[in-house]
Amino acid sequence: MSLLAAQCYAKTNQYANAADFYARTADMGGPKQAMLRVLAANMLSEANDSRAALNNARVAAKSSEFGAHPEESYRRYLHEFLCLDERLMDDQRVLDRLRVGDARYFNFEFAHNHILWCADESINARQTNIHKAAAFTNESRAARRAFPHAFGKKIRIGYLSGDFGDQHPTMRLFQSVLFQDGRQKFDVTLFCHTDEATIKKDRGMRATYPGLIQVGHLSDPEAVNLIRQRGIDVLVDLKGHTKGARLGVINLGAAPIQVAYLGFPGSGTGIDCDYVIGDPIVTPQSSRPFYHEKLCTLPESYQANDDTYRPLPTATPRRELGLPEDRLVFASFNASKKISPLTARLWADILLRVEESVLWMMCVDRFARENFAKWMENAGISRDRIIFADPAEYADHIARLQAADIGLDTFPCNGHTTTSDKLWAGLPVPTFKGSHFASRVSESLLRAIDLGELVATDPQSYVELCVSLAHAPDRIRALKEKLNTNRRIAPLFNTGRFTRHLEKAYTMMVDRAKQGLEPDHIRVPSL
Repeated sequence: MSLLAAQCYAKTNQYANAADFYARTADMGGPKQAMLRVLAANMLSEANDSRAALNNARVAAKSSEFGAHPEESYRRYLHEFLCLDERLMDDQRVLDRLRVGDARYFNFEFAHNHILWCADESINARQTNIHKAAAFTNESRAARRAFPHAFGKKIRIGYLSGDFGDQHPTMRLFQSVLFQDGRQKFDVTLFCHTDEATIKKDRGMRATYPGLIQVGHLSDPEAVNLIRQRGIDVLVDLKGHTKGARLGVINLGAAPIQVAYLGFPGSGTGIDCDYVIGDPIVTPQSSRPFYHEKLCTLPESYQANDDTYRPLPTATPRRELGLPEDRLVFASFNASKKISPLTARLWADILLRVEESVLWMMCVDRFARENFAKWMENAGISRDRIIFADPAEYADHIARLQAADIGLDTFPCNGHTTTSDKLWAGLPVPTFKGSHFASRVSESLLRAIDLGELVATDPQSYVELCVSLAHAPDRIRALKEKLNTNRRIAPLFNTGRFTRHLEKAYTMMVDRAKQGLEPDHIRVPSL
């Protein structure tokens, strides 16, 4: 009866009651008690009782030798709730198992969570957990490529995504690419499986997106048939291993050329894409052995940026943001789960050496805030130097970013859209060289806006760079001026230039296919 009650409460979104009954059922023992604890943890998280959610996930993970769901849940909450010391030990535990080749540990963590902490491409490439889909096989890939297809005069591009709404971070980067003038050579269709919550947040741009077709109500085979009927030459998956992806559509083989772009920063292990779009920084030649896809290397940054519809309001005064007028402000607005033990240690080192400074950071969860403040306090940083920020409307966010002095990055997973937003707002963001796609993004963006001087070689050099900038207000002013100038002239925020490079990439892919050639690594020439 307890289990039935739990399920009824869960279906009616009464999360705290559902958690209580799942926990009661788990207390009765039996082979499913670990899974019941995970369900209790998930319900408690929905009820915003983060501490209890973590406790239940921890009990579930420790109650047996290994369980994929308990392990995934426990580690996800460790990351989200900034349990930094416990996470440090657990990351090492999992890394040790990965290094000895324990197959169980390659198949429990979601790929997007895995790259937040593991920057070893040789390990990233061996992840096998694919959400709601079966991995492609050599046979399924061969069948897709052999499926009859006729290329036309125009190249027919299809974008598959669940992010088609103007308030989604992906479309804030990409949407103005859709309106560039390439209609004589390209025909674009957007295959949309966007959820209602994202659609409701849209402010009106979605209605103007060209060629948008709903596929969210279709099964994977039905969506594949629709895409084939449209004669799509190049299907671009904008999701990869991220929430809401339709990997079954990709792996059933909807187009002769399938491409991974923008959504997931790395190889889409188990996803049948022929190419990954990158650049010389995020996907250097040394990365080739760790990708089953071929690398399509754009000449500048891989990241699209909207230079037309992205707001750029005037700066919000510090007094309206609760920031001190007379102290240096370091800012980070990356997702909390990106704040790794390494990140926290580097930030603490910087703050200890820049005594008259504060850290202004995005962190929504109250339990995570408390954990982070305690950790920093133990590192010698008083709580009054940590200023937590809540989410804001996008234009308001760009306005408030301009109140900071220096943006702080996260490691090993950098800011992606968040770094781009800071640069758009004129806020310098130092970083250091990474070892996988996700840890190289900030460098890619900085070099594409001609700010390579903000790229350090290693973690200690990064600390030195941030400290030296903090003690040189004239340098900060000069960097902000350079950013504001380069925003108008450098490649990073030149959507037209980027789009022409992207269209050249698609043309080179199609030319190979027309000649009967297998996909191969492509380097797109610079305009």
